[in-house]
Amino acid sequence: MDAIKTLNRSGSGKSSATLLCHYPEPQAESMKSELALFHKLPEENILAGNGSTQFIYLIPQVLKPKSALIIEPAFSEYRNSLIANHCTVDEIVLREEDDFCLDRDRLFDALKKGYDAEGSAYDILYLGNPANPTGVMTDKRAIIDIATECKKYGTFLVVDEAFIDFVEEYSVKAEAVLMDNLIVLRSMTKFFAMPGLRLGYIIAHKNIIKQFEKFVPPWSVNTLAIVAGIESLRDKDYIRMTRERLMSEAASFKEGFRTMPYFKAYPSPVNYFLVKILLEGVTASALREELLNEGVIIRDCSTFIGLGSTFFRAAIRNEKENQYLIYCINKMLINLKK
Repeated sequence: MDAIKTLNRSGSGKSSATLLCHYPEPQAESMKSELALFHKLPEENILAGNGSTQFIYLIPQVLKPKSALIIEPAFSEYRNSLIANHCTVDEIVLREEDDFCLDRDRLFDALKKGYDAEGSAYDILYLGNPANPTGVMTDKRAIIDIATECKKYGTFLVVDEAFIDFVEEYSVKAEAVLMDNLIVLRSMTKFFAMPGLRLGYIIAHKNIIKQFEKFVPPWSVNTLAIVAGIESLRDKDYIRMTRERLMSEAASFKEGFRTMPYFKAYPSPVNYFLVKILLEGVTASALREELLNEGVIIRDCSTFIGLGSTFFRAAIRNEKENQYLIYCINKMLINLKK
């Protein structure tokens, strides 16, 4: 990206070579300052790290939970990080007949049942918003209510907002500053399309941030990531055009699936759709293998808890690539039906 090509625009007055010949900032201080300015939040409520996955694995190390509840289908690293730290994991699986939307009353019942007579409860609840891979959004008021309910039981609520840059108005970042049991995970790699640099951060109450600061090693964020992150946040034209393009491309992309009789594309406000294959005998795995021959990759979602072998996730690209995917799928279906 342009930010990498122009490191000397970072404001440091140093050349690219000079920047790379020195250690990065110990705690990515300039990145934190830029994030605070971008989100209009205090710096003391933000901590940058080597991708949001670093914080997913730090959460059980810092909070030391004995039991956790995950709203599934969900990103598998929540569970992996908890198991690696000897935490018992339960799940509440969202229903296909509800289009994988969250039933708040059902969740509250699960939280209550997790609270036993001795006063122990789930230590952490994980919620993706937007959910991955379903793309389902939970509105801000509902999340605040969930965090308030969690507070009754001494439960932390972790909200993964890795994809929320596409729909920033749904973020509970401001609420996380005030609530001492709400942790928001954010990623710079999805919306800004730079996964190779690994850059993420958390937003939380200042006391929670202080706890995490003890566990994040110095120099966790490299110089390239810091400079690219700062430049990305300052690129208002990219942010505006990306959101506008998504709205335009998403409508035509979903329409392409709607016109094919053997698919159901679920509503999504972000840059991917969950799709179910309705043609009997055709699996997402088989479709993926066929598409690979055409240079196209979809995400087989059969490994996600709560999804079967007929679900896959498709990313929204540019118009040409989106239409090519639709064309290839139509072509593959003809072959698979033979």
